[in-house]
Amino acid sequence: MARDLTYQLPFERLTKLSRVASRKAYPKLWWLTWLWIALTLAIVIYADALQDRLDAVGIPFGPSLLLIATGALFLAGGYLLRRLRFAEAKGRVTFNATIRMTQDDGGLRFATQEVEHYLKWRGISQILLDHDGVIVSHGNLFFLIPDRAFAGSDERLAFIRDVYGRLGDRARSISAKHVGSVLKQPSGAPP
Repeated sequence: MARDLTYQLPFERLTKLSRVASRKAYPKLWWLTWLWIALTLAIVIYADALQDRLDAVGIPFGPSLLLIATGALFLAGGYLLRRLRFAEAKGRVTFNATIRMTQDDGGLRFATQEVEHYLKWRGISQILLDHDGVIVSHGNLFFLIPDRAFAGSDERLAFIRDVYGRLGDRARSISAKHVGSVLKQPSGAPP
């Protein structure tokens, strides 16, 4: 089925897309990040026991000072680098451009006046759903098609079913938990 949609995405929505899509597409990394945070908190909680051992060796205030300094530098550096990365990205690319998504027998084409991406069906690694749209990915590239770009919920459902039906076996198994409940909906049901 040929499909042609046109829409715009504000920069703020794209930054949220990055977080949401990464969390859904790479759940192991998301959980490992939280595990790392938990281990850091464990160091804080058990700092007294660690400090007693380091005091015995002759290193006073070692764990406390190290943890505080490292944590402060990590948070400040992460915040500043993130802002710098967004500022540079905004300066290099026009983010308020109109996006045209075209579906044909070979795949999906996402085009603006400046850039064009063509995802062949076998190249799509996953389809995800978010609160305001459908996300199609190829590796670390995520493309959001907002729900408002579709004529209605039936067209959105037809798009999801069509893309899911053309995915390879691995992509289909990864995507099933994200779109499975939507695929079971009858046509005409609200999203």
